[in-house]
Amino acid sequence: MKFAAARLILILFVPASQAQGNAPGSGGASPYAETNHVGSVSPTNEITFEQFLNEVASANLDYAAQRFNVSIAEAAVAAAREFQNPTLALNGARDVTHSGHEEMPTTAGVSLTQTIELGGKRKYRILGARQNYAAAAATLGDFLRNLKFDAAAAFADALSLSRSAEQKIESAKYLKQLADAQRERRRLGDISESDMLQTQVEEEQFQNEVLAAEAEAENASLALSRFLGRNRGQTRLIARGKLELPAHQFDLSQLLADALRNRPDLVALRHTHDAAQSKINEEKANRIPNVDVGAGWTHNSSSENSISPSPEWDSVALSLAFPIPLWNRNKAAIASARASAEQAQKQIEAAELKAEVQIRQSFSAYRSAVERTHHYQS
Repeated sequence: MKFAAARLILILFVPASQAQGNAPGSGGASPYAETNHVGSVSPTNEITFEQFLNEVASANLDYAAQRFNVSIAEAAVAAAREFQNPTLALNGARDVTHSGHEEMPTTAGVSLTQTIELGGKRKYRILGARQNYAAAAATLGDFLRNLKFDAAAAFADALSLSRSAEQKIESAKYLKQLADAQRERRRLGDISESDMLQTQVEEEQFQNEVLAAEAEAENASLALSRFLGRNRGQTRLIARGKLELPAHQFDLSQLLADALRNRPDLVALRHTHDAAQSKINEEKANRIPNVDVGAGWTHNSSSENSISPSPEWDSVALSLAFPIPLWNRNKAAIASARASAEQAQKQIEAAELKAEVQIRQSFSAYRSAVERTHHYQS
């Protein structure tokens, strides 16, 4: 696996504050960068590891798009807090049967009706919206964590391939010197022509390897731009830093406990499960009918007709209206909400299992990388 050790080291040692999605410009020096300066990228194309991750967090277009999910969830919380609008009704009536013969009475009225939610529906609706908002925020944090891990791996590739190309260039210089020396020895008669030609062929083959290494290094440098904003798309960034890191000792049990408790993807799933539980309570509350409370005023004009003379008079009215839950007891909605909650619980269990396996695999791969690096160095 090409450059696996270097990539794994960078991924495993991304600072926790950065992995959890802290804002760009936060403190904490990176062990991979040659400088502790944090801020905007210098006018040149050179960029350190810490500067690169900070700009990823502030300028990545995919991350900018994901932020809107949090804004949408926040708007949903505000919508859940709102009350239903009242209903205003205007009415009027006139006797048209005897119109034109005698003065007939007219009636004009106005009424206002307000729906009052009972059973705690609004409370559970707001609670569920808040839990969905918390899930969206945690999901955004997990997106940034994975984005920075991918960016760290790309930065490690750029450093590794750049260093490999530089080493091949240096080796090519020595090989060229060897080829020149072989040609001189051939001129003096110390070696045969076949030996000289073999050296020249090896030099040409190695030059092809140098060109391939330079192309890979350039592509890796260009790949860094895809993590940044659109204005960076045509910029070739030059990674600056070092891959050498001291080996660390990790407590696997502590790693598992911290990850299962704090990983943003698991936190998001727990909030989603809580929101599903709140939905069950909301659907149960929906079995309690709401009450429509209304108040009205009616004005009746005077009438002097011979059939039913009457003076001018006004009336007020109060009304209460509510549905009778005779046929629909909301059983289907409650069953659906319970199934969603059980599904969310199984998703949490599956995600925790996957996270534990991933951590154990990463721990094993890291130990293997440390051992192989030590063996190679010794």
